[in-house]
Amino acid sequence: MITGHGSDAYKYKNIRVDFSSNIYSRFDHEGLFCHLANELDKVVNYPEPSPQSLEIELAMILGLKPENVMVTNGATEAIYLTAQTFRSAKSAILQPTFSEYADACRIHEHEVNTVFYTSPADFERQIYGSNMVWLCNPNNPTGTVIDKDDLLEIIERKSDSIFVLDASYAPFTDKPLLTPKEAAELPNVLMLHSMTKEFAIPGLRLGYMTANETLLRQVRLQRMPWSVNQVAIDAGHYLLMHKDEYEFDVKELLDERERLAQKLAALGVIDVWPSDSHILLCKLRIGKASALKEYLAKEHGLLIRDASNFASLDEGFFRIAVQGEEDDDELVNAIIEWIAL
Repeated sequence: MITGHGSDAYKYKNIRVDFSSNIYSRFDHEGLFCHLANELDKVVNYPEPSPQSLEIELAMILGLKPENVMVTNGATEAIYLTAQTFRSAKSAILQPTFSEYADACRIHEHEVNTVFYTSPADFERQIYGSNMVWLCNPNNPTGTVIDKDDLLEIIERKSDSIFVLDASYAPFTDKPLLTPKEAAELPNVLMLHSMTKEFAIPGLRLGYMTANETLLRQVRLQRMPWSVNQVAIDAGHYLLMHKDEYEFDVKELLDERERLAQKLAALGVIDVWPSDSHILLCKLRIGKASALKEYLAKEHGLLIRDASNFASLDEGFFRIAVQGEEDDDELVNAIIEWIAL
C-alpha cells in the first residue's frame, strides 16, 4: 500500500479545505451524525456476517438482484478481494491510476503489465495476452473518461478477459458510462463503486461491487465475515434513504472545474490536463509538488495531493478535486504566494 494517499490530512493540524481526496466536501452530514449517535448501542453486538440487508436495498435501487451486489469495506476491499480471487492472473493496468490495483495484484502474484490509452485500437493491442484488465473510469488522477461505446466494444471482443471497472467517480461526470445494470448483464465485467466518494464519508469505508451472479459469487467466497462494521451498515441504510439530500449540480461542478483549470493555467507555471470529471491533474513547470503541498498545508490550511508517486508521473505533478468558487480561488491565490517566494 502506498503512502501519500489523498487524504493524509491526519498528518496536519490545521487543514480547512481538502482538495486531495477527490470527495465533494460541501454536504451537510448533521442528519447522518444524529442518526448514528442514536444507533451506537448496536456496537455491543456483532453486525451481519455479510451485509445482506444493505445489498438487498442497493439491489432494489439499482434494478438488480441481491446476487448481483456485494457490499465491501470500501472499494479498496473489493480491489484486494478481486486480486485474491483471480490469483496469478495476467493483469493489464491502465496507467496512471490508483496504485492499489497494482499493489493488490502483486500481493496475489499477478503478472502485471502497464498499459496506456491513446485510442481503442492501440489499447486493445496493449492488453493482448492479458486475462484481466483494470481501469478506473472516470480515472484517478487524470479525471478522464473512456468513451462508453468504445469500451463496450473492447469488452465484448475481449470476452476471454475479466474487466475490473472502478466506477468510484461516476457521480462526478456527465459523460455516458456503463451502468451497474449493463455491467451485470455482461459475463466478464466486475464493477466497483464507492459510497465513500458518492456521499463524502471516507472515514466509514463503504463500497460495493456489481456483476453477474456467476462472476460475483467467485469473489464473494473470498470475503471474510464481518468485514463491514455495524456503524458503516447503519450509515449505508441512512444514506440510501436520504440520497436526495446528497445530490449536487454536476454541470455546475464541471463548469467550476473549467474556470479553475483556466485560472491555474493562466499562472504560466502550471500545466493542467484535460478532465471529464471534478479531478484536475496538474504539473509544475518549476519546483516540486511536495514543496507546494507542504506550503499550502502549513501556511494556508489547504491540502492538495502530491501525485509524484503515481506510475509514470514525476515530482512536478499534483492533483486537486474541485470544491467551489470561494475555496478554489483561495487555492489559486495561495499558489500565487508560493510562486512569488
